[in-house]
Amino acid sequence: MPTQIRLLTPADAGAFQALRLEGLLETPTAFGSSFEEERELPLATIAGRLAATPGKAVIGAFEHGDGAAALAGVVGVMREDKVKQRHKAFVWGMYVAPAYRGRRLGRQLMAQALAVAAAMPDLRQVTLSVTAANAPAIALYESMGFRRYGVEPQALYVAPDYHDNLEMVHMLAPR
Repeated sequence: MPTQIRLLTPADAGAFQALRLEGLLETPTAFGSSFEEERELPLATIAGRLAATPGKAVIGAFEHGDGAAALAGVVGVMREDKVKQRHKAFVWGMYVAPAYRGRRLGRQLMAQALAVAAAMPDLRQVTLSVTAANAPAIALYESMGFRRYGVEPQALYVAPDYHDNLEMVHMLAPR
């Protein structure tokens, strides 16, 4: 199956919502949001979130086969909006559906997210948070140049447990 990595558009809202809800159910500790918080979001709200701007984008990985394209993975990148923090962007919502794991889609998505961030004027760094127990994600991020800079204890509560988040940063090459 050929893979297409591209920016999502408002027209992708339905596919994005379905994949996001799947991720929230499958790995609730990987996200700051919950299935309950997002299941009733109107498609118009989601479509608005998918409209790319110079400071934000959501990237999708599509697997093509049997005459159809399936959204297999997503990642978002967004620039901080405060004047003193505009040199930073953050990665959010990284998810690859289980049926598509092991195909390097996560690496392709992160590479595109970093490329989008690097194209933002005067951006110096990209940050992300990852559940400290998610060894495969941490290994991917470290292999792509992210380094650990802290741990937020009990960052998430997913009943009945608290989960620590590892904070990571990728410094962009100066232009």
